[in-house]
Amino acid sequence: MAKNLKEMLNDCELLPIAGLINQDPIIVTSEKVGFFFPVYSWALPKIVYDFIEKIDLSTTKYIFAVTTMGGFSRQYVAPLVNKLLKPKNKELDAAYNLRVFSNNIWGSKRINPLPSKEKGEKRIKKALLKLEKIAEIIRNNQKSTARKGSLYPMKDSYYSFMKKVNIMDEKYYSDEKCNGCGICQKICPVDNIKLVDEKPEWQHKCQMCTGCLHYCPQKAIQWGEYTFDRERYNHPYIKVNELMNQKQTL
Repeated sequence: MAKNLKEMLNDCELLPIAGLINQDPIIVTSEKVGFFFPVYSWALPKIVYDFIEKIDLSTTKYIFAVTTMGGFSRQYVAPLVNKLLKPKNKELDAAYNLRVFSNNIWGSKRINPLPSKEKGEKRIKKALLKLEKIAEIIRNNQKSTARKGSLYPMKDSYYSFMKKVNIMDEKYYSDEKCNGCGICQKICPVDNIKLVDEKPEWQHKCQMCTGCLHYCPQKAIQWGEYTFDRERYNHPYIKVNELMNQKQTL
């Protein structure tokens, strides 16, 4: 979706946060900046939270956020982003959610079922139509009614998630199908996986993106007892090499 928005906006540069987060300082020179990310536990992935907190937006005049999600349309995204922007004397000019689907297979199968190929394609096409309208709004520097208040109780669930997310990898392990290919290590956006004797070991700075689990070609990575009989999901328009390259220093 982020790649699609980049094309729709024409004169736009797409920069993976994983390739920028370790820079100090992170200074933006563009007058228009957007954040595009998946919703985690009703709000921001920790790496996105840390990035927005760290980035210097002094010269920026227009800020937008677009998120993908699988759950309810009402999230804690816009209020939280505005909270992070407030010390910078900035606020969101536009914020939008794109309901696609959730790849959270460590949660309830009933609440987070992976989509069939047909259903997934249908939701992607629907989201792209909405994205075209969003792109027009952003091109014209229009403002949207981003929620500024904290009206949704899911913020409590989110802060609980943030406190424990880095050590949630304690439940990850590789089973007997693991062949030591190392793809999990290469695609992890925060270098949280090391191979020891050709087996992955998690280093407790996890983001719970579940990329290692979904993109393991052997389906050898499990999270506790939650993932034994669950299908894995590979986005039809994202290749493994793209995930590997997102950490390249820009």
